[in-house]
Amino acid sequence: MLTHSTVRHTAPDGDRDGSLAFATDVTASSGVKSVKVLAWPQDSSLAKKGLTAKDMAAVESAVCKPSGQDTVRCTYTAEVTSADAESSPRGAWHVAVLATAQDGTTTLDTEAAGFIVR
Repeated sequence: MLTHSTVRHTAPDGDRDGSLAFATDVTASSGVKSVKVLAWPQDSSLAKKGLTAKDMAAVESAVCKPSGQDTVRCTYTAEVTSADAESSPRGAWHVAVLATAQDGTTTLDTEAAGFIVR
């Protein structure tokens, strides 16, 4: 189960890079094996076809640390360069999360958090 998901997007400014920072709590009674994170624009092919667990297999992983019984706090950060920002679609974006438990069960939340690219 995913709870307390937050995202912060900071656009590049001048010669300073921006960033994307995402955090969520993941609870699984068998333990958490992996957490994958993908930021995707609302106006994209992913929105039309629907994001699947298979789509998430090759995306980057979050870093998770224990934060309670059966719960880990997972964070993901990415640098946003000026080139990234210029080539990214403007408007609404979502953060998708695929959490896999030690027993193999998965939870996919295609809109765990959202932000706006201006």
